[in-house]
Parts: sequence; structure tokens; C-alpha cells
Amino acid sequence: MAETVNRVPVAAGRFYSGSPNTLQKEVHEFLQAGTPLPESERLLGLIVPHAGYVFSGGTAGKCYARIPEENSIERVVLLGSSHYASFHGASVYNIGNYETPLGVVPVDLEISETLIANNELFSFHPAAHTEEHSLEVQLPFLQERLKSDFRIIPILLGHVHPKECKLIADELVSLANEQTLFVISTDLSHYPGYEDAQSADAETIDGITSGEPERFLDGLDRNNEKNISNLHTSCCGWTSVLTFLYLKKTLGDIVIRKVDYSNSGDSVYGDHERVVGYGGLEAVIPDAKIVYLNEEEKAQLKKLAEEAIWQFFERGGRDDIDPEFLPPALLERYGAFVTVYVREKLRGCLGHFDEKEPLYERVRDLAISSGTRDARFEPLSLDELQEMRIEISVLTPLKRIHDPSEIILGKHGIYIRNGLNTGTFLPRVATDHHWTVEEFLGYCSKNKAHLAGMVGVHPNCLFLNLS
Repeated sequence: MAETVNRVPVAAGRFYSGSPNTLQKEVHEFLQAGTPLPESERLLGLIVPHAGYVFSGGTAGKCYARIPEENSIERVVLLGSSHYASFHGASVYNIGNYETPLGVVPVDLEISETLIANNELFSFHPAAHTEEHSLEVQLPFLQERLKSDFRIIPILLGHVHPKECKLIADELVSLANEQTLFVISTDLSHYPGYEDAQSADAETIDGITSGEPERFLDGLDRNNEKNISNLHTSCCGWTSVLTFLYLKKTLGDIVIRKVDYSNSGDSVYGDHERVVGYGGLEAVIPDAKIVYLNEEEKAQLKKLAEEAIWQFFERGGRDDIDPEFLPPALLERYGAFVTVYVREKLRGCLGHFDEKEPLYERVRDLAISSGTRDARFEPLSLDELQEMRIEISVLTPLKRIHDPSEIILGKHGIYIRNGLNTGTFLPRVATDHHWTVEEFLGYCSKNKAHLAGMVGVHPNCLFLNLS
């Protein structure tokens, strides 16, 4: 692998303080002015401004404060539109990490390189990242708010047609899961008067919160038709916002809401004659029961499942466990599936959708049942346990869908029911077989639910969002 070249901060001392202590204090104060997202909702993305902190830091801070204290975010997709370099498509920084006065922010080089390899719209243009501030100014907020190891995928859009924004969104949608946060960097109106900015920005924000790409573009057109004095643009990162709206539309059931609004005229350093607008918005999945298991909790749950099988073979049952010594996440009630392999050959897979038992109890019981009572397979024997491997899928609640486009391969499992006939596939089944959505549904319908000839979504088809 070639030697990495870190991207050094260029906005430090200009858009925000270059002093680590001062910067951390300022970001903390901005975050303190906001409130976290309710526990019943999951945060998919944020649309945040990228001006100097003295102008837009307050709005940005209220957005980043929406990230829950307890979260499973391991990756942040940073999407902005280039201000300085001219190029076609999307430039992904894939040669090193980003730096700020608060330290190094690792880039997910593997995913960055995969994006470039898989789609000709993605490439690396060094000039795009050299002087660009729009992504960099987001990092201190993420460093302070996430307080844990996370990686970024820095993407800057050059000249792209709306149809290409859709293609870029289609490529990014596979990254959308509980471990990924999308951050879209944009300011709103540039250089009208104070009241004109408020009017134009309200139109733009209405378009974004509609969640409809066409409505957003229509709002930009309407602002242009108003001939507002000195309005240079309604949204400098409109291609980035449009890309995110296409992504949101593919995922479905995402609500976009305004968190905060201000413009430079609200700052003591600004005036009312020539302002820039700053909108802070969030994209959330409402009423989402989130399964947050960190790596340590996942490892502990897997160990409990393995030990339960060993105990069953050695003593005919499993030992009792004092829940007082388990992390709270393992005491939550979730549906789950446990899959058992021996020498990479499937030997059992059973699960329950209901949420009647604590997770640790459910997984231990299912582990024994999958290894010994799945009628489709020969039960395990004691001498096979050394070569046993277990996979655990923790389920979020069932949700009805009405169109195949709502299914994200590799993320969603499916449950199909018609009368007494049912069929279930976990997410990895589609990826293991390299199936399309139609094949995923078709094989589940025919081979699992025994609905001969069925391809597509049955009125009683449900999908599972699995983690």
C-alpha cells in the first residue's frame, strides 16, 4: 500500500480557532445549547452549515447536539459541494486521514477506494480537498460529540447533473445503517438583505423538509424567479442536498425536520445588508427501536451462546446467569435469530420475532435449539463443537412495506406471510447469493413461504431491519 498523506487543516485559525483548548471549549458551548434526539428515534443524517463558527457555529452546534449520547456511530459520510476546484463527479479522499487541531480523524480508506473502483462518477481530485473548508469545519463537532473511534468518508461534489446526484445516492445507500451518519455540508442564501434571506431560506428549507427532490429543485427555481436583489444562490451545496434527498427517498420512512435557522446578520460580526443563511436540519427514522450493541457486548453475547451449547452437551442444560453482571443492552427485549455453522456448513438457524425475553436469555435458548432441534439439519455432536461458529442477528421491529424499492439488500431481512404460509430470509442471504431484490423476494416466496410463482411484494409482506 502506498504511503498515506494526511490532509492538514486549512480552515483552522480562519473559520475556527487553531488552539485545541479554545476550539474544544467553543464547540462544547455550541453543543450545550442544543438537545439530544429522543430515544425513540434514530438519526440518519444532518444538514449543517459550514461558515466561520462566529457566524454559523450556533446552528451547527444545535444540529450536532441531536446525536444521542449513547449511539453506535462508527462511520460518518461527509458530503459537500466543492467551492474551489472544478471537476466532474464526486471526489473521495482516499490517500490518508484528515487532521484538525483536536487530532487525527481516520478516513475509511477501504470504503473510499471501493467507491472509486465501483463507479466512474467517483474519483480522487487532489485540488478538490486541498483548500476546501466545508468538510473540515464539521470535524471538530464530530470529534467532540462522538467521543469515540469513528471513520469518515470525505466526498466533495464537482459538476454533477441532478440525474448523476441520483446515481451517487444509489451508490451510497448501501452504507446506510445504524453505524453510519450522513453529514451534508451547505449554507443557504448568499448575500441578499436580512429579510430577503429569511424569505428565500424558508422556501429552500420547505423544499428540503418535504423530502422530495423535485420539490427542493422547484423551490430553488422559485427563489431565482423572484429576482431577489443580490441573491447569488439559495443553497451553495444544492447538489449535496439533492443527493441526500434521493438517498432518503430510496430508504423511505425518513422524516426531515428543521432544527435551527440563523443568518450572518444574527451575529455580532455581521450586518443586515449582505447576509448568508444557515439552516440546520435532521433526518430521522421516527419510532425506531434501535439495537445498540458495542463490540464488547456483541462478543459477550456470542460467548454466552457458545457456552450455552457446550453446557447443554456437557450437562444436559445450561447454567443460570445473574443478570446483575450483564450490561444493560443484553437485558433489553428483542427478537433474534441464531445461526450455527460447522466447518462453514449451515447446521441450524432458528429465531423469534417477538420481544418477550431479555436478549441474553433468548440468544442462549436459540443457540441450543439451532444446534440441536432444527429439523432441517442433522443435530450437532459433541465432537463437532470445536469447529462450531455462531452468528447472531438482533431484530428491530417488523415493518410493513408496499414496494420492493423499500428493501435495501444486505441491511433488510424479509418476512412474508400469506395465511398460514410464511417465509423468512436474513439480510446476508441476499448478499451471499448476489441476488437482486426481485430474486430475494422470489426465492423467499417460492422456497420458504411456498407461494408458487410469486415474485414481488405480497400485501402481507413485511421486512425486518436487522443489525
